[in-house]
Amino acid sequence: MKALLILAAATLLALPAFAAAASGDCAAARDPGRCEAQRAALKACADKRGAEKYACLDAALPPVDCSKASNPERCETTQKAREVCQSRTGKDLKKCLRDEQPKKKPRHKRQPAPPKN
Repeated sequence: MKALLILAAATLLALPAFAAAASGDCAAARDPGRCEAQRAALKACADKRGAEKYACLDAALPPVDCSKASNPERCETTQKAREVCQSRTGKDLKKCLRDEQPKKKPRHKRQPAPPKN
């Protein structure tokens, strides 16, 4: 019980440091230019809510540079799917994005271990 209390206290004390690191400068970001543009867009669209905010952010943010992505091919297909499904919203948008993405390769099922004698 005492260990749980100490763990909870340590977690609460670490939150401000984590928040400061998350809101730190964009120099450590994978794409610093996009990071700065995202911050500017968030400030510009801060007073809007809902669909209006999404539209504002979509207009203000530059397109993603897929050459800096960890999986450039997947990034390109995702961008194409977003362009195709741009006019849709809600569940219809999710369904469209799912349908436009290439299907993942099925995982091989693990073979059961042979019985021990």
